Amino acid sequence: MLGSHLAGLRGGLEAALLVGVLAAWWGAGRSGARAPGRRGGAVRKLWTGAAAAAVGALAVGWVFTYGTRELTPEALKVLGGVLSVAAAGCVTWAVLRPDGARGVPAGAAGFLVVAREGPTTALFLWAAVSAARDEAGSAGPLGMVLLGLGVAALLGWGVHLGVRRLPEARLRAVAGGVLAVVTAGVLARGARDLQDGGPLGGLLAGRAVDLGGAVAPDRWPGALLEGVFNVSPDPTVLQVAVWALYLVPALVLALAPVGFGRSVPVGVEEQKRTDARAGAGGGAGPDADPGGPRSAGGRRGGGGADTDGERLRDGPRRAGGRADGDPR
Repeated sequence: MLGSHLAGLRGGLEAALLVGVLAAWWGAGRSGARAPGRRGGAVRKLWTGAAAAAVGALAVGWVFTYGTRELTPEALKVLGGVLSVAAAGCVTWAVLRPDGARGVPAGAAGFLVVAREGPTTALFLWAAVSAARDEAGSAGPLGMVLLGLGVAALLGWGVHLGVRRLPEARLRAVAGGVLAVVTAGVLARGARDLQDGGPLGGLLAGRAVDLGGAVAPDRWPGALLEGVFNVSPDPTVLQVAVWALYLVPALVLALAPVGFGRSVPVGVEEQKRTDARAGAGGGAGPDADPGGPRSAGGRRGGGGADTDGERLRDGPRRAGGRADGDPR
């Protein structure tokens, strides 16, 4: 019974954490605030992609459980490895690019994060369903698997709410660090799956360290470590190398004060749009009086100067002062 529960927990925990933190990353920075415009659309696409992957994984698991074809362990490992590498690429783009929701579709990130572990978990779930339907079987394993998935979903939702409560400056640092650490494990696990499935074969396949019972997957601590960080009791040299080579630069770039987003501050672009609106509203039309005042808003003074537009354009320049000491 405990093994079924921990299997469901491991299968859902990593996906729940990644989706929850990504939703906070692309969503609002404070609890209760609504994600504006494009960021809100990215969050909706993220959840939609995750839901589509869950439904697709259940369908694939049903086909290979009750159909005439079987999914071999090697093919399942290769599929998981490919999906792991693709999911790590999407999450990495989101971490390194503040506007990552535009560069990489958020729906694809949600889909890949859930799909990488989905087929394995779905096969285990349908096996539990088959055991529950058997006259000699029991519904206990199925209930424990569902309980594990429910606990994983609650933990992911709790992390999402906790990250959203952080101030905007700390949210970027904390969420970026969490995403970098979890994604490093995803990529390392993908490399291990590709080794076990055959494509990478014996490349650096020696055991790097023997953690033994410290992270046994049949116990709660080991299940949590494997579900969150993909820590296995017998990591290979390639697995550890991929993990370290990804994690160190990813953490540096995610926590750096200057990222790889737009170099122009948002306030500058807002000022440009304000200038454009002021210029369009203050420009003289074909029937306008070039010298007289305007009664609509007093925008044009007696000398023909667009005082409102000049005030908007000169505001940022006055804030910084002039280089020659003239306070005007």
